[in-house]
Amino acid sequence: MVIDKIYNYFDKNPQLRVLFIFDKMDIIQQELAEVKSWDEDYLYKVFNGAWFNTKYAIENDWKDKKVVLLFPSDTYPHTEADQLKFPLLDMLKANMEYREDDYASYMQQYNLPEKFLPFIKKNIAEMMSTKISSMLAGHIDRESFNEDIVCRAFLSNYLGDKKIHDWETLIVKIIILDASADDKKKTDFFNRVNKSFDAMKALDEKLTKLFGLSFMPNRELKMKSIAESLKYNSITQLLNPQAADSYKKYKITNSVTLDQINKIYEFGTHDRALSEQFSTALEKLASDIKEEEIINVYGIDAPYFYMTEQLCWPILKEVIEAKLIADPAKVNDRMRELSLKLPETSNIQMAISFIQYLALYYNQTKELGTLKLNTPDAYIQFYLDRFYLVDTFYRRSLEAYHNLITKENPIEQTLHTAKQQLDQDYAKITNVLNLEWLTCVEEKGNAFKEISLKHQEDFYKNERDNTVKQVIIVSDALRYEVANELMQELSKEKHIAHLSAYCAMLPTETKYCKPSLLPHHSLELQGTDLYVDGQVLTSTEQRTTHLQNYKDGAVCIRYEDVMNGEIQFMREIFKRPLVYIFHDTIDEASHSQSPFEVIAACRKAIEQLTVLIKRLHSTWNVSMVLLTADHGFIYNDMKFEDKDKHSIVENTIEKKTRYYLTDSPSDIDGIVKFPVNEVSGMNTASATLVAVPYGTNRLAAPGGYNFAHGGASLQEIIIPFIKSSRRKTDKNEKVNLALMNHNLNMVSSRLKFQIIQSEAVSMTIMERKIVCCVFNGEDPVTAEKEITLNSTDASNLNNRVYEVTLNLNKSVNASMLQLRIYDIDDRLNPLVREIVKNNTMIEQDF
Repeated sequence: MVIDKIYNYFDKNPQLRVLFIFDKMDIIQQELAEVKSWDEDYLYKVFNGAWFNTKYAIENDWKDKKVVLLFPSDTYPHTEADQLKFPLLDMLKANMEYREDDYASYMQQYNLPEKFLPFIKKNIAEMMSTKISSMLAGHIDRESFNEDIVCRAFLSNYLGDKKIHDWETLIVKIIILDASADDKKKTDFFNRVNKSFDAMKALDEKLTKLFGLSFMPNRELKMKSIAESLKYNSITQLLNPQAADSYKKYKITNSVTLDQINKIYEFGTHDRALSEQFSTALEKLASDIKEEEIINVYGIDAPYFYMTEQLCWPILKEVIEAKLIADPAKVNDRMRELSLKLPETSNIQMAISFIQYLALYYNQTKELGTLKLNTPDAYIQFYLDRFYLVDTFYRRSLEAYHNLITKENPIEQTLHTAKQQLDQDYAKITNVLNLEWLTCVEEKGNAFKEISLKHQEDFYKNERDNTVKQVIIVSDALRYEVANELMQELSKEKHIAHLSAYCAMLPTETKYCKPSLLPHHSLELQGTDLYVDGQVLTSTEQRTTHLQNYKDGAVCIRYEDVMNGEIQFMREIFKRPLVYIFHDTIDEASHSQSPFEVIAACRKAIEQLTVLIKRLHSTWNVSMVLLTADHGFIYNDMKFEDKDKHSIVENTIEKKTRYYLTDSPSDIDGIVKFPVNEVSGMNTASATLVAVPYGTNRLAAPGGYNFAHGGASLQEIIIPFIKSSRRKTDKNEKVNLALMNHNLNMVSSRLKFQIIQSEAVSMTIMERKIVCCVFNGEDPVTAEKEITLNSTDASNLNNRVYEVTLNLNKSVNASMLQLRIYDIDDRLNPLVREIVKNNTMIEQDF
């Protein structure tokens, strides 16, 4: 736009040789710097301070050009006296000065009220610049024009943005900029603000209205006081100021103002693009508002409105040290509350997650009751109903902890101590359970054969179905509790899956258990080798050859070959009547030098198997998918000293950390022995016994100690069986919901409440979409908030809690309002009607 006006000067004045531009705001220079090329006979120059050289060039070097000479704000004459001394005054008199005097036509063009004349006259040059005029497009008309929107456009432009921001965004971005290391960008922004009287006035008035403070243009950190007030009031707005509170000068009590401050804080901490920068900036600028001082005055249990990481760490420390084991249910509730008050991306969320799973673990163990049961079947059912969650919460605790310790935190030692205590407690309870279990099994004689669970060696015989194509996935070391979590992911899909269990053979070792899942007539143990129908099957090719003896065209294939295979080739593979897929993510990770790799591999296996099963049904048209494991495992994330390993004192045929094979029937302290043919489908020519330690003890033998299998613990012998059918689900019932708290209050124009999804989404219960809104009579006074209740987590209630925030968008005089929650498909019959006390009166100006 400026360049067009420049050309117009020369077009209308053929004798014009030099056009002088005195750039009062340095706006025109910025715009002309973006001009890629000028017409051939034009020359554009920015005055560099060399008066004589410039005058000489005009008279000689540039005499054949139409010269556009721009003087930045620090080089042109500002006063009348300066103008009389202007070294190029004679040339200026002989030529023309560029003027932005289009304010009258601008007002006429948009039919703007006369009251805006002084404002537009002052700012017309900037308003007509290309960037600002583009930003204001659609905002300039008689009804909607106001000075505020123009000033916000100026500030947005100074920040380098191309659209007009609201005040909350501007304040957040200015705070971020003030704390940044980009001194040039920061200096440029505040210089431009200082040169724009109206933009600076608008910013100053807005900050003063909100915080009773302005930015400080003469200080290095210009938004420091604003950030301090924002931080202090965000944390303490629900608290009555105490005499010992050295920060109470910042206290804001006006509910309208607090509502607007909360909007700034929530936008800054929850915006995906800005939250990390904003949190860092607020921490830097408001570092003098010390959370430990606030806690010293108001205590750890005070109802802080918002939480910062620095405020949260001492609370977490106190909770772990004083409350975790004593009242885990209450700790779990507190962690859920803290998690909802912090940004999802906050680094402290992993620590909160760790403590949550610790609390879930201790609450689960607290409610187990006796570990001494009457029959082997009772132990099996006890594990399937309840104890598997102990394993799950231990694993999930480790998962959170090992992700947490990759980053520094101020309570690292407290967290480490809690983790060590967890390791010891878990090792003790799993050992006690399995001591009782094996004692019961031994007392009952031939108990393994009498267990009501189906036996692993009968898997194919039990599950074969000649009427459909079957794909059987054998996931090495997929423990039952991991498969239960896998079921939560599968419940999101439209196919139907069911989880049950089998009893694995002893020893629970891959080379024995995995081949037994193939069809067979005989299993023979010769030395340390298992012969399936007279053959040792160690390779995928050998297993395919064996499989084809039972079903023409059947094939065995590795998981990696399936997922990396060419699509058309895989389609041909899955046209076959029977396919075995061997998946080895968990067991393979056990060979790593890092014990935590096993925990990470469990998560990876869940993700991989979810995708595989979905793809088998939807892409490869497989109607029936069966998933099982060769064995489970026991796992302890702790060091095993030599004294903790049970020594083997007799001759062995084979020995590993959880079992050994022997011909000796001698009683050995701490060891229980079973004839191989009684605890497996294997026949032996000799009286071979499998010896396993009681409980979860490890033997002094080659193999892993943290991750181990081969023994007879419930975690090792109970293996999952998932049967997934492509038939679409018959779900006809939606999840239910309830309010976590019925005492609802509108505070600072905002209602916050929590909804609990009563049950997990499963194979029989579908997700529900709901709409939340607050009403005054039949008049909605907040925007609607849509939420999808779709959690599949049946074991962790925290993952079925949703926090909802509804903001008043109308001035409301009523003291009582009503929250209504509807199913999105039924707006006539609310699922929830709840009274809301209105503790605030608002007038929107944000």
